[in-house]
Amino acid sequence: MLKSKYCFPVVLLLAISARAAEMPRSLFPSVEQIDSLRADARWGGLHSACEAGLKLESHPVADFSPPPHYGASGPVVAKADAPVPTLRRESLAVYRLALCFEISKDARYSAKAEQILNGWAHTTTRIGTLQGADGFNFYFPYALMGASLLQHDAGWRSDDFSAFVRKIVIPANNADKPNNHGNWGVLLLATAGGYLNDPMLLDQARQRWQELMRSQVAQDGSLPLEVCRSDTSNWCGGETKGIKGIAYTHYTLYPTTIAAEIFRNAGKDVYSTPEGALLCKAYSRAASWTLHPETFPYYASNKGKLDGMHNVDYFYILQQRCPVGDGAAVLKDFGASAADPMELRAIYGR
Repeated sequence: MLKSKYCFPVVLLLAISARAAEMPRSLFPSVEQIDSLRADARWGGLHSACEAGLKLESHPVADFSPPPHYGASGPVVAKADAPVPTLRRESLAVYRLALCFEISKDARYSAKAEQILNGWAHTTTRIGTLQGADGFNFYFPYALMGASLLQHDAGWRSDDFSAFVRKIVIPANNADKPNNHGNWGVLLLATAGGYLNDPMLLDQARQRWQELMRSQVAQDGSLPLEVCRSDTSNWCGGETKGIKGIAYTHYTLYPTTIAAEIFRNAGKDVYSTPEGALLCKAYSRAASWTLHPETFPYYASNKGKLDGMHNVDYFYILQQRCPVGDGAAVLKDFGASAADPMELRAIYGR
């Protein structure tokens, strides 16, 4: 089992009723945002996604030990039924189904989401590789946000899932890492803390969030550990150095932003802190490079070809928290076509 300095004793994770009372009904999205979606006949477009989710066949993985994502010559494309794509698909389904349940109170959605969560809790006994830990950090927060919404469903016996989160998931978090893996690890801890009704775990996630902002964001708003990223296992070097620099900037700011919203909804705001100002500074830099890629330091060396520039769905959040002209322009030009797994366009772009 992979270990981390952010692997907390089980005693710290036990939900105590007095502390649970301090937690909001919904960490993400907020109650007000859910009410707004409910007022829309199409639930912001979620209805069709949740109907499709009802048909999903869950395939939890017992030994979650996938091989590395990067091989000697570049990324290794995993098959659709491989462990990591399976976890991503099912975690997102749980998030959407739980959100549709919270909007509609239709028990079909909660029953399906709970079936998926219970399947993983009863099947997965090991996260055995670094890539396996990465998979849970990158994708299981979606499932935990869904579980947080479902915990108010009196029909769900969630003890087994809670034990799974404590014993298997949290010890695999990457919050102590310095680059984007750390930001995803913080989001994993924040969503686990929200689901487990543990303000102490949320506070620890918030503290690490602030530490990462101080260490990651340079004076010009760039993220030095990300802007140099290539598309090979030579992470910050080789002929394609920087080709994924904007993509990895987005990939770092995305979980950072979702975590900031969770802290805000839990009454632990970070936007008003100096570290929140650093997030806004990084957003301004990311928006500028996305709108004007020719100003990115590795644009010329990659002959104008930069990967993943328009993964900007999180802009819908930051454009409300710290608006910049370049961000508004990016959303106008690319927001409608951006991948949007968390339905942020519907939640924030209304």
